[in-house]
Amino acid sequence: MMGAYLGMLLVLVAFSSESRGIVSSRSLTYLLLMLIGESLLTVRAYITGEWPFAVLGAIWAFFAAYSILKPPK
Repeated sequence: MMGAYLGMLLVLVAFSSESRGIVSSRSLTYLLLMLIGESLLTVRAYITGEWPFAVLGAIWAFFAAYSILKPPK
C-alpha cells in the first residue's frame, strides 16, 4: 500500500511542478517521476485487479521510459 501512496505523490509532484513551470514535461526529472510513480501505481492496480487503471498506468510508464531512452530531436 505504501508503494501506491509513494507513486501517487511522485505523479502529483511531477504534474504540479510541470503545471507551475518549475520543470518541463520533457525534462529527465519529470519523466523519471512519472515513470517511477506510474509504475508503482500500475503494480498496485494490477494486484487489486483494477485492470483499466493498470493498463492506463502501464501505458503512461511506457511512454515516460520511451521518452527517456529516445528523447525527441
